[in-house]
Amino acid sequence: MTIIKYEPEFAPVEVFLTRFLDFENDNLIFEQETKIPIPTLTAGDIIEIFEQDYRVLERKFAFNEDAFLTIYLLEKVIQ
Repeated sequence: MTIIKYEPEFAPVEVFLTRFLDFENDNLIFEQETKIPIPTLTAGDIIEIFEQDYRVLERKFAFNEDAFLTIYLLEKVIQ
């Protein structure tokens, strides 16, 4: 059996970006860059950002060169 050296098609992921966007007007509320992935949120979860509660409506994933992105669409929780 011949074993060929594997050459990856893409560069390894070096950065994990997490972006939180306001669903109503597409404003970036907060962005976090890490070297390791943070636990992901799911639709319906509540997260506090700058003393304001937001509900996760949707989660998306994307790749950008050497980064992996997790994008959350949020709505303000009215109390």
